[in-house]
Amino acid sequence: IENVVTSFAPRPKKAWWQSENGVEHVSIQLDLEAEFHFTHLIMTFKTFRPAAMLVERSADFGHTWKVYRYFAYDCAASFPHVSHGPPRRIDDVVCESRYSDIEPSTEGEVIYRVLDPAIPIRDPYSPAIQSETQWVNHPRLNLDWEQEGRNLQGRATGKLQFWGGHPVFPGPPGSCLCCGSAEPSPRTARLCTATCMGGEPPQLRTAQPGHVQPRACGPNHAQPWANTVSSEPLTASCCDCNEHSRRCHFDMAVFLATGNTSGAVCDGCQHNTMGRRCHLCKPFYYKDPTKDLRDPAVCRACDCDPEGSLDGGLCDSADDPARGLIAGQCRCKENVAGPRCDRCKPGFFGLSTNNPQGCQRCQCDPRGTVVDGSRCDPVSGECFCKRLVTGRSCNQCLPEHWGLSHDLPGCRPCDCDVGGARNNLCAMGTGQCQCRSHVVGRQCEQVETGFYRINLDHYTYEAEDARLHQGSVVEREPPSDRPASWTGTGFARMLEGGWVEFHVSDVPFSTEYDVVIRYEPQHPEAWQEVRLKVLRPSPVSASSPCGNTIPADDQL
Repeated sequence: IENVVTSFAPRPKKAWWQSENGVEHVSIQLDLEAEFHFTHLIMTFKTFRPAAMLVERSADFGHTWKVYRYFAYDCAASFPHVSHGPPRRIDDVVCESRYSDIEPSTEGEVIYRVLDPAIPIRDPYSPAIQSETQWVNHPRLNLDWEQEGRNLQGRATGKLQFWGGHPVFPGPPGSCLCCGSAEPSPRTARLCTATCMGGEPPQLRTAQPGHVQPRACGPNHAQPWANTVSSEPLTASCCDCNEHSRRCHFDMAVFLATGNTSGAVCDGCQHNTMGRRCHLCKPFYYKDPTKDLRDPAVCRACDCDPEGSLDGGLCDSADDPARGLIAGQCRCKENVAGPRCDRCKPGFFGLSTNNPQGCQRCQCDPRGTVVDGSRCDPVSGECFCKRLVTGRSCNQCLPEHWGLSHDLPGCRPCDCDVGGARNNLCAMGTGQCQCRSHVVGRQCEQVETGFYRINLDHYTYEAEDARLHQGSVVEREPPSDRPASWTGTGFARMLEGGWVEFHVSDVPFSTEYDVVIRYEPQHPEAWQEVRLKVLRPSPVSASSPCGNTIPADDQL
């Protein structure tokens, strides 16, 4: 297929095939080179859908062909020998009209399904069904044309809907713009002249190909015209400057370089454009892919961040996938990214004008950072730490943690012994806690050799040795099969309203103490109330650690 037209508009369908002007019977044939199973065909048309077309296939490399379906606006006139209407069987060859209407005028579709859902199929794997869904080598689309300039999106064409035959546009059919853009034939030269003039075509004289002399365009600066003298100014259509200039001149070198097609060179390009046809944007401008090339605002100024861009803010002037160019993309420093070069690449931070590379590399400890150890905040450079890790570079454990590693949390708790360690802080590298005197071990959980550890209930006072009121001592032998639930020789059995007086005389120094009373009730219910009274041998000294004690503190 030739005659492929490309549009730079931001749409998924950017190219279409356009039929050659003046050719009324054309076809598109696909050489698949292998066996395919064919289920459906969807054709999208750039302008109106064809007035008549057919779809056929070949299973022997193009020697013989079988028609699948006919499509026509008027089936009786275009294909009188073919039945029209919906098919009743899968292998029926009919002509359909529902996809050949004048509307829509653009993006219209023609759809053909081999297995019509409206036709019931008993066995989809039967030889007849498999034969219908098999395109061995070549599908072909045959088309009839009635007017020039038909554009197609996709893979099919057909008999064109004639604008003059339907109430779509008022006035005569449209004409082509061919001044200086291609080698005109005598047929198309008349349309060219009418376009340049905007009126009735004058008399023409034809010479060798490429030497048609229209009076309307004056001295044509696209082709080397002969025997023509005119003082009329050239129009934009004659110069083909994409409506950014109305003046041009002829350049023989350009004419020869284009294969004797056009020698027009535009003068005084406006709207920040440049080039032979004002089709390029000036430096420091780029082509907006959302706008038509003829739009006065098609060239937009580059918007580059001066801190991260190079070349004074120069950007790519247009999209060019082959060269890796993106319209509007600024030229970034080595460690900078973004269309405007306004952000650091992943793993870098601190965008700065004074930095020749734009940004500096993150300094993160991979053991303490999440996911990727090379990433950090692009502005501050702060690394992204794991849950138990801290520090700008994520190289320190949180307080009361140690052992920076690649583990998920990053560090481990110190877990210092409550009694053996002075606090819960430990060395980050070894995890060693700060032990009290004569206590050893990483967690300070072991007693140094030659010393012993005092239990929290080391100071124990037996009730059976205390002074009793309304109570009696009950001695009890410890059980042989289990640990005893009491200490001493037994219990002091107390009655309701009685009291026990303990004599405490061996505490080594004044500090906070917890009073713990252990008892075994002989009734299912626990004691309802126990009153504790502290009797001191003398008043509490103000300089004592208990100097802030008040009398109410001794009544519990």
